[in-house]
Amino acid sequence: MKLFTYLFISTALLNISLLANQNLGLYLPQKSNTKLTSFYKDGIPFKAMGINYFDAFQRKLGGEGKKVKLKDYSYVEGFKTLNKYKIPFIRFCAGGFFPNEWDSYINNKTAYFKAFDQFIKDAEEHNIGLIPTLFWHFPTVPDIVKEPINQWGNPDSKTIAFMKQYTQELISRYKDSPAILAWEFGNEWIHEADLPQADLGRGWIVPHLGTAKTRTMKDKMYRKNIYVAYETFAEIAKKIDPTRPVFSGDSIPRPAAYHNRSEASWKIDSIEEWSKIFTLDNSKMSALSAHLYYYDVNEVERDVGYIKYDPAEQLALMMDISRKVGKPLWIGEFGQNGTPKSLQEEKRQFDYLLNLIIKEDVPLSALWNFDYKHEDQTAWNISEQNHRAYMLKAIQQANKRLNHE
Repeated sequence: MKLFTYLFISTALLNISLLANQNLGLYLPQKSNTKLTSFYKDGIPFKAMGINYFDAFQRKLGGEGKKVKLKDYSYVEGFKTLNKYKIPFIRFCAGGFFPNEWDSYINNKTAYFKAFDQFIKDAEEHNIGLIPTLFWHFPTVPDIVKEPINQWGNPDSKTIAFMKQYTQELISRYKDSPAILAWEFGNEWIHEADLPQADLGRGWIVPHLGTAKTRTMKDKMYRKNIYVAYETFAEIAKKIDPTRPVFSGDSIPRPAAYHNRSEASWKIDSIEEWSKIFTLDNSKMSALSAHLYYYDVNEVERDVGYIKYDPAEQLALMMDISRKVGKPLWIGEFGQNGTPKSLQEEKRQFDYLLNLIIKEDVPLSALWNFDYKHEDQTAWNISEQNHRAYMLKAIQQANKRLNHE
């Protein structure tokens, strides 16, 4: 069994004693005067492209009202496929998406963690690295504890207490697993923050799946509340597991993100303002998080990034910010957009972004999305059995190119 032994440390500060124990996984330096812009493995720069496997664990939890199946091991076939293509890691939902998908954790914690233990063991045995995303959907925990969403900003809330408990339990339990690459908080929370319209950024209402029946202004998301949650999560994660990186899981900020926050307007940010908010959004994290799906500076549905930049310029900007602030760039999701298109255009978009990531030397990235048959995900679902199998082969080759093999 090959074990992951990633180091997140400047070569100038590399401690030989760390190399003596190869089974402890990722490292972060305890003290550093050097800006860190790369991940390291065995003391040398390491780059990797993985894939999102969103429901690898979540499918056990009774997604969207389905029956809980803690003994569902269908993900193992997926692990075997990814291992076949030497895809080194997955990003996955490490808990429920909707509130009712947390029932097995709340009502039978022993069985829940027994199932999670097996999931971790299977990943180790199939040489699959793991980036768990603990709180994927921003309204879910407040809905579980019957609080408005703004309680993410209250350190004494039931929402924060639930988050702290699950974070402590999960990280304490699996921090010694060599499969764990990093810990990630959520998914694209910032994308819903500070939106000027009163009815936006409140979360979905799906009562039969456990959500609140109504939303008010107390449910509207703001960065001021998200930042409290991020800081609390990062503090816990780093205290329990002080070496591994901690990610936010955010998308690229909107073109007006700075002004959304500062004056509740849609005024477009300058490049300096956009860069500032991107850095601030990740200030408590170990890396800069971004998701990349757009292909043209004038794309109609584009709602992320510095407004004047095409994808190549956008990625170059984020890599430049990475070097300036000394934090590696983590592209937690990338892929072709979801608009109807020909297979030729789909491949063009995919190839364009994949080659761009390689060209810019992005240290860590993950394609969206493997073996997810949800009806809303047909535009992205990748498997060895459908026409997107070529993407698995492309990631295999991309990892060779990233590492100059």
